[in-house]
Amino acid sequence: MKIRILAVGRKASGWAAAAEKDYLKRLSHTADISCELVTPEDEHMLGAKAAAARESSRLLARCLPGDYLIACDRRGKPYSSEDFAAELRTLKDKGAKICFVIGGSHGLTEHVLTKASQTVSFSKLTFPHELFRVMLLEQLYRSFAIIFGKKYHK
Repeated sequence: MKIRILAVGRKASGWAAAAEKDYLKRLSHTADISCELVTPEDEHMLGAKAAAARESSRLLARCLPGDYLIACDRRGKPYSSEDFAAELRTLKDKGAKICFVIGGSHGLTEHVLTKASQTVSFSKLTFPHELFRVMLLEQLYRSFAIIFGKKYHK
């Protein structure tokens, strides 16, 4: 299964970089996975709305034809780990190429949300970008553990 994570943000450092690297390595045994970053726009110079619009356009420009686009947004559908795994299993069985998109500090625009095949929420809370990328990677790893019957998920 091919999974790409496109995120507005900067390269992780410290514990977050170590966690990203660890989960990417673990996931490499079950999926062709990558995490690509789009540099944040200067919201002080452009304004929050314009910065979010530019970031969202740049994210969409990096999506490939045929990608199954999943937007990560607090307005999306909440999942349990088991339901998230079931959704991934369905997409895996269909041979989908999944592209998760994570917006910048002002989120994703409505344009991105309407282009997405689905929108998923991890919480109504706001998280730092480095932490959220680790959370997404961990849930992907947990989902594959559920799918393949490994002991990681209890």
